[in-house]
Amino acid sequence: MPNINLGIMQALLTEKGKKVKSFHFHLEFLPFIRRANPRVWDQFLAQSEQFGVEYMGLDYLFASLLFDDRYRESEDLFKERLESIGLTLTNFDTLREITRSFIEYAFGKISPHLQGANLVGFSCSHYQLSSSLLLCSMVKKVYPDVQTVFGGKDCSGTFASELLKNMPYVDFVGTSECELTVESLLDHIKDGSKEIVNVVSRGENGTIQKAPSRPNTSLNRLPLPSYEMQDFPIPRNELIMPIEFGRGCPWKRCTFCPDESYNILCQAKSAEKIQDEIGYYLDISPDLRNFFILDSDALKDPKTILEVSKFLEEKGLTFHYAEFRAERMNRDVLSAILHFGTWASNFQIGIETFSDRMLQLMNKGVTALKNVEVLKAAAELGVPVQFNLFTCYPGMSTQEMNDNIRVMDLIAHILVYDNILIYPGEFYLPTDCPVFMNPEQYSIRKHAESIFSVIFKDFPMPSYSNYPYPYQFDNDDEQYRLSTIIREKVDAIKSKNRLNTYMTYKDISDGLEISICLNGNRTSHILTGKEKSIYLSALEKIREAGSIAQEFDMPVEDVSAMLQTLEQKGLVLLSPDRKSFLSLATKA
Repeated sequence: MPNINLGIMQALLTEKGKKVKSFHFHLEFLPFIRRANPRVWDQFLAQSEQFGVEYMGLDYLFASLLFDDRYRESEDLFKERLESIGLTLTNFDTLREITRSFIEYAFGKISPHLQGANLVGFSCSHYQLSSSLLLCSMVKKVYPDVQTVFGGKDCSGTFASELLKNMPYVDFVGTSECELTVESLLDHIKDGSKEIVNVVSRGENGTIQKAPSRPNTSLNRLPLPSYEMQDFPIPRNELIMPIEFGRGCPWKRCTFCPDESYNILCQAKSAEKIQDEIGYYLDISPDLRNFFILDSDALKDPKTILEVSKFLEEKGLTFHYAEFRAERMNRDVLSAILHFGTWASNFQIGIETFSDRMLQLMNKGVTALKNVEVLKAAAELGVPVQFNLFTCYPGMSTQEMNDNIRVMDLIAHILVYDNILIYPGEFYLPTDCPVFMNPEQYSIRKHAESIFSVIFKDFPMPSYSNYPYPYQFDNDDEQYRLSTIIREKVDAIKSKNRLNTYMTYKDISDGLEISICLNGNRTSHILTGKEKSIYLSALEKIREAGSIAQEFDMPVEDVSAMLQTLEQKGLVLLSPDRKSFLSLATKA
């Protein structure tokens, strides 16, 4: 997947009459390994499959060259860390020499463009910081007068100042989106009296200073990304084109998330702009049929999803990822997503937990009841969904764990659907999130260095890139116990299937029959009269007891009593205040 920020900058600066050249070296490194040593390539593929997306050997390769002296002094620490991700030191050193050759190749490729250049920028995300810093150091060594700027999540937040203090070849670090930032930098380089915005830099006496912040350009006014695809070492039918549905999180308050520090203006693209962009790629080549939706919440405006789905229907496109918050999801939106095309991988919904108090501790802005409503709709509609499930969290106690387990047991018949994937995982501690900034408040003890920094002896930067920090809970043993129970529950649910775990409903002559199978035990319930009507009213969406009472001309106390009976039978899920509910059975 090419870097969309580089594609936009290429188009924007060209549009403004600037001479600009972009390089997507992340697309070239893996093919370079394959050409250099097929045996090492095969081994790399096997390790990547085993260790998944957290396989970070590649970043360590560039880091070991960037901090070569410290690497030599820290080989014992490296050896231990590398073995945990499936690499021996011998294999690592073999890869290291290939990496050295690659960075020399990359420098040779950009060198013809550096003579007379004003600014060299690096867009860093997903562990690309070390490679970018290494290439930047080579640029500055040969062309010391060329200004350099870094941007992206790998160097955001408080780490931006650390980067400037410790990396003399970095002149600016962006503190927001790239478009307005780079434009102001180029104007400032041309005319020193012009104001720069959205960066940190060094003052005349070497102190770190922060420029004023300015909101970015509207996404709907940005040009379509421009790529020199003939330079990519990948066939066009294998390229995955990134598409921004928007930027920024509309919530930005979750206690585990550092999004607030990225200073990204929350915007949503119009459906027309998204359609134009996809049409633009299809006009370039009919082989460009793979897309990746970039947005921390692509569901900022449900109407946009509905409009885009109509445009995409029957175009035969493939989508590889998207991320949605749950609170605005409904069946119309989920149905629309199915019409986008083929989903090569399940899209992500931020579920995190089924405990309402845990969601409050996370400041997640959603309820467990809403999470269940969304998952139930996705299961029934056949929408491919994946979600993370925190197995531990600051402030979590046995009560929250029990609440989580209780709901998971109630909805096991939903979680066993093949189109729903659960990924249980421990809470990890990124920099700049509220828990990191206030560890005592959240009863954790964080280590002094990130998991990257700790593998180098005497490393000057305690935080580095977006690597998390090791930590301990104040109740570490208890958290481990709770985490184990939740993981065991997930494993137990995954071992089931829809033949032996279900809760279905169907109309029969004398009412509504609900059939349940759990652990091989089959039971059934017959609902009649208003009980049946009330149950049917909440099969697709959450309903409030008060509105139900008005709809069926009943005292709200009678509705509440009826819901309590249904809850005792495990047929509905009630909100903590017992004023809202969702019927849990799926259609037979």
